[in-house]
Amino acid sequence: MAELGLKKREVDAIDFAFDVYDFKGDGKVDAFYLGDLIRACNLNPTLKTIAEIGGQTEKGKKTLAKADCYPAYKAAKDSKDQGGFHDFVEILKLYDKNNDDTMLSHQLFLLLTNLGEKLTKEEAKNLMNELCDPEDEDGFIPFKPFLEKMCAAEK
Repeated sequence: MAELGLKKREVDAIDFAFDVYDFKGDGKVDAFYLGDLIRACNLNPTLKTIAEIGGQTEKGKKTLAKADCYPAYKAAKDSKDQGGFHDFVEILKLYDKNNDDTMLSHQLFLLLTNLGEKLTKEEAKNLMNELCDPEDEDGFIPFKPFLEKMCAAEK
């Protein structure tokens, strides 16, 4: 995969994720799962990007071989259309009832366990213990330091 500029660990991640989503074991993955496969490789493509690189919104419309996933991963990696720190701040501002860049820690816990790539309750508790500042007497935490640490961990 040197021609695509992919590192060995990226190729290994794609191979592993492909094998996970190859449910029949026939060397093909339904294009419906392309976004999930790429997210399993630590990228965060938007639905628009997934559609542009060959993902499908319905099962059974198209299948991908492993060789198709490498250029799709590269295209998703090169795409600038991914969520980042500022996007996440805007999302969490929806939960900022006091307009002071804080939110209830329980609401963050619910977001982590119920939306997107859902975490288990234990994973969410561990993540919050590690990355969140202590909550105040009313149960609020500042969310920007959490996001800064979270986004720094991705790089």
